[in-house]
Amino acid sequence: EDAIQARLADLAHGAGDLLDRTGTDPGDALRSKKGDFVLTIDPSRTRGASLRVVIEAKDRATSGRRFTGELAEAKQNRGAAVALAVFTPQTAPTGTAPLAVFGNDVYCTFDPETDDAIALEAAFRLVRLLALASLRDAAVQLDVDAVQAALDDVCRAVGEIQGMKTRLTGISTAAREVTALLDGMKLAVLRGVKAIEEQLRVVEDG
Repeated sequence: EDAIQARLADLAHGAGDLLDRTGTDPGDALRSKKGDFVLTIDPSRTRGASLRVVIEAKDRATSGRRFTGELAEAKQNRGAAVALAVFTPQTAPTGTAPLAVFGNDVYCTFDPETDDAIALEAAFRLVRLLALASLRDAAVQLDVDAVQAALDDVCRAVGEIQGMKTRLTGISTAAREVTALLDGMKLAVLRGVKAIEEQLRVVEDG
């Protein structure tokens, strides 16, 4: 949680949002402690509405069905519109690593032993956009097909990045070539996220 908090705090600060570590505090709805962090979206982006993202950090394995229930409880407990689940690579449920979107929730992996946070950064930006899209006016005007296509591109690119990084470990002679490919894939990830942001900007300006 400490490693995740450091990363998320930087991302939240850059976005103008507020990040609170809430894992030891009772929530508003269930009075439980579910929900390790709460991200409050910058009110200037929400027309003054209170919009929250709950973030769960997991370093132990759990079944997908059970965790889906825990995530729903965490959203209720923290009054959040959407959720971000962050797992270590070894504990992520099948089909969620390194980045996946299920409904309005985002799953990703983050290894605190490395400096690679591309999946976490992409997940952070995506979950903010999904939260903003949950606002009534945005949901009506958003081009759902365009957003879904961009989401698919982002998830695919992040997966390719992780695969290339694995290859880097054992292929020292090709390190320069693979690194160049990784840089290109990172740009693809950010282009995909930007495409979704542009969709939302059209809604906000409308």
